[in-house]
Parts: sequence; structure tokens; C-alpha cells
Amino acid sequence: MAEEKSKNKKLQLLLTDLSSKDEAKQLEAVEGIRAHGNETTIEPLLDAWALTKSADLKFEIEDLLNNIKSTKAPKQIMACLVNKKYAAQKQMLLASIWNSGLDYNIYIADLLSIALESDLLEVFEVETIIENLEGAPTDEVISESLVILGNYLTEHKHESSPKIDLLIQIGVVLKRLNED
Repeated sequence: MAEEKSKNKKLQLLLTDLSSKDEAKQLEAVEGIRAHGNETTIEPLLDAWALTKSADLKFEIEDLLNNIKSTKAPKQIMACLVNKKYAAQKQMLLASIWNSGLDYNIYIADLLSIALESDLLEVFEVETIIENLEGAPTDEVISESLVILGNYLTEHKHESSPKIDLLIQIGVVLKRLNED
């Protein structure tokens, strides 16, 4: 109990430094969060990223997110991806998914839904995530994803664009996963 209280206090101090106006303190806070943080620090990190003009701080936050190893992080990352507050960080969050190597298999349908509402670069990130999945998603997740994608492509059947081409490629990958 005392150990957890001490950890929470340390984390609160790191988050206070992260929201500081002093870039050196912020960079030190990111390093401290790298060592002592957990999934609850993701939103404050995204907030700091959005507020800073420092390329160094942005880089360090992105690097931390790309190398996060907590198995509780995917749930938090997905919550941030659908939160309009973090729309500017969507591409960074998507890149962190495939860079982290964490298991996002249960979120494929959600990622696909995000891709349908996104620009070409973000669709490309989702394609990269799906193509580089570790392990296999369940048949239910694949089926749900294929239905979502099929409905979208049917609604946009008269469109021709690089985004549609990428979405079709995602469908091919999902069908291949479904057959395996």
C-alpha cells in the first residue's frame, strides 16, 4: 500500500513537470514517465505534445508511445483515437500501434472504422497495422471488419481514389487472414 502510494506520488510529480513551461523539466518528465509511467499517462502525454512547439519534446513523446510495452495501453490508445480532442495526434497514435508491437487484434474493426473516416495517410497506417498483426484475430473480429468494409465500399462503389484502393487492399488482407 505504501509502495503504491509512493509510485502514485512520483507519477503525479512527473505529470506536474510534464505540464510545466520549462522544456528541460518536460523532457525529464518524459524520461521519468518512460521508467515509471503507465497507461494513465497517455492522455497527459498527448496533451503536452499538442501544446508544445518543441520538436525535441514531440519526438520524445512519440518515441515513448512507439515503444510502450504495457498490455493495458491498447485500450487507452484506442480510447484516444476515437476522442475528437486527439484528432491532431491520430496519425501518431496509429503509428504507435504498429511500432509498439502490442496486441490490437480485438480492435481491428474499430481501426477499420477509424480508417473509413480518415485521410489517405491514416488509412495507410491502418493498412500497415493490419498487415503486420502478430497472431491471428478471431473469426468474429475478421467477419465484423469485412462487413464494415463491404458496406463502405458498396456505398462508395462509384468512387475511384487511392483511399478506396487502400481499403480494397485491406479487404484482401482480411480475407487472407480469414482463410488462414
